[in-house]
Amino acid sequence: MSTATSVKYETRSVKTVRGLEARTRAKLEKEGWEFVSHTQGTLRSDLIFRRPRPETPWKLIGIGGGLLAVLVIGLLVTNALGAGGSSSNDAQTIPSPTSSQVVTTEATTPSAEPAPAAPLVTTITVDELLDKLNSAQMGGIKTGDKFRLTGELFMSKLWMTGAAGEYNVLFKAKEGADDLSVFIDKSDTTGWRDGTKVQMIVEAGEATINGETTDGWLRALSVEAIP
Repeated sequence: MSTATSVKYETRSVKTVRGLEARTRAKLEKEGWEFVSHTQGTLRSDLIFRRPRPETPWKLIGIGGGLLAVLVIGLLVTNALGAGGSSSNDAQTIPSPTSSQVVTTEATTPSAEPAPAAPLVTTITVDELLDKLNSAQMGGIKTGDKFRLTGELFMSKLWMTGAAGEYNVLFKAKEGADDLSVFIDKSDTTGWRDGTKVQMIVEAGEATINGETTDGWLRALSVEAIP
């Protein structure tokens, strides 16, 4: 007769900017978290996940502890027997090398390592970059990757300093059905409005919101408004 074992879960709450829920959910599901619920706010959304809490392998720990004890006892016995059979008469004198046997080695100066190559900047469209960020594995994007993109800004009423403490603007994506958020120095946005076309070099990085650090965020390294 078998009895069902109740599964204990650990839960995790993640806050993300509106429009990036799919990317955040895909990332956590890849790590083994199960999606539970989604609460959408005006600018941010709360996602709740859970996963089974791993059980402590007490049986394996007990076996490992027993083997360790046997190993320690064996080492103590071996050391005791070795100490009893040794004698000072067994000591041997190692002759000093003669002058003809001494080999002189010249100190060599390590060659200077070449400077690392500057990171490449990939030219990409706004839609292509958004698709990479929203894919299950972020389309191969790594922290530090740089991209050059040109696009049209919109939804200026939502440009603000968010929970990450950084000012952001929004590029129009998918013909206005979606948006691409970029962190930027607010002073660079003077005179910008809906419809302004901008060329940027952005870098992928991390951001911390309410104690939760996630990757896949974009920060502007250089900006140029297009007349």
